[in-house]
Amino acid sequence: MPLAELPDHQRPSSVDPENAELLSRYVDAFQRYDMTGLLAIIREDAVMTMPPFELWVQGNADITTWMVQPGPSVCAGSLLVPVRANGVLAWGQYKPDPERGGYVPWALQVHEESGGAFSRMTFFLDAERLFPLFGLKDRIFDDR
Repeated sequence: MPLAELPDHQRPSSVDPENAELLSRYVDAFQRYDMTGLLAIIREDAVMTMPPFELWVQGNADITTWMVQPGPSVCAGSLLVPVRANGVLAWGQYKPDPERGGYVPWALQVHEESGGAFSRMTFFLDAERLFPLFGLKDRIFDDR
């Protein structure tokens, strides 16, 4: 799905033209939790971290495998909302809340691009502290 077709609260206000297609593919694949689509846009030597945990996953195959192991992921069906962090486009990730409905804050995603693919993916899991700093809502009731 092109970024321009996303609902207003999910559409970035500005995107570097050279990254627009990559970001569109990422948002589409991540929100559908399509590991084949993600595998195609993450570099083979990419690194994923999740502060504050001491987690370090390297390689696109290991990253996408980790996202779905050992069982169904709580992140499947997540919603991404764009923000700016350290001068780059980042995403507030909201995961589904099956008990109360809607979406709850989960992670601030900041990624680095190199050669048309993601080389580093950092998921900051301190959403309770970070989301207010970026003006992100504490809950979203939206089915896209």
